Amino acid sequence: MVARRAWVSLWLAAGAFCACGKPEYTIQRTLRAGAQWRYTLELQGEFQGRTDTLRLTYTDTVLSVQPDGSAMVERALLMPDPELRQLRAIAAPLGALNPKTRWRFFPDGKEQSLEPNAFAIGSFGYIYPDRPVRVGAQWGRLDNTGSLQVKYICQLEGIETLDGVRCYKIHTQIEPMPDSLPQTRGEMTLYVDAEHGWVRYSRGTLNMQAGELAGTFELQLRGAPVGEQP
Repeated sequence: MVARRAWVSLWLAAGAFCACGKPEYTIQRTLRAGAQWRYTLELQGEFQGRTDTLRLTYTDTVLSVQPDGSAMVERALLMPDPELRQLRAIAAPLGALNPKTRWRFFPDGKEQSLEPNAFAIGSFGYIYPDRPVRVGAQWGRLDNTGSLQVKYICQLEGIETLDGVRCYKIHTQIEPMPDSLPQTRGEMTLYVDAEHGWVRYSRGTLNMQAGELAGTFELQLRGAPVGEQP
């Protein structure tokens, strides 16, 4: 009996050691004055039997860093005027999409608009956990953008190398809140630069429905510091 108890104790201790022995990762965005990231986004949508593809490029430039670690950031859309007008019309129900906007970024991923009713294109604040996490850990975030209200359930799937850069691979499930309009469901896979904490790559599918109107959207985003090829 004593021997059996000893083996059970050793087995439990070994299990605890294996769980606690996994490294923890603090996933935060590094904010440094003068840093600039360039992104390309491709969005393909199928809506009422019609398929359209939209491509755009934008930059996020860190203008200054505040004592609390937050930063003032300028987001600039780099696209021809006709395409910009089309995109602004699409985004109008969710907010104003201007060629240049000012934002306050935080290390924990939160992005706060410094302009009224601005549409947060390319915002990925939901993927940053509020605590150090191990591979396999989950966390959740709620987001409200106008009438769009969704819940993000994220999981750190592992550490992988993307284009020679060490990244956190994060899977995100998107679920609608009861009063959200449109009702939005989907999933995303994102790669976050492990050194800088900025998103390097994202791909996913979104399904939106408002009454009898429904659409499916496939998106892909690539980003890199200016000076690299995104």
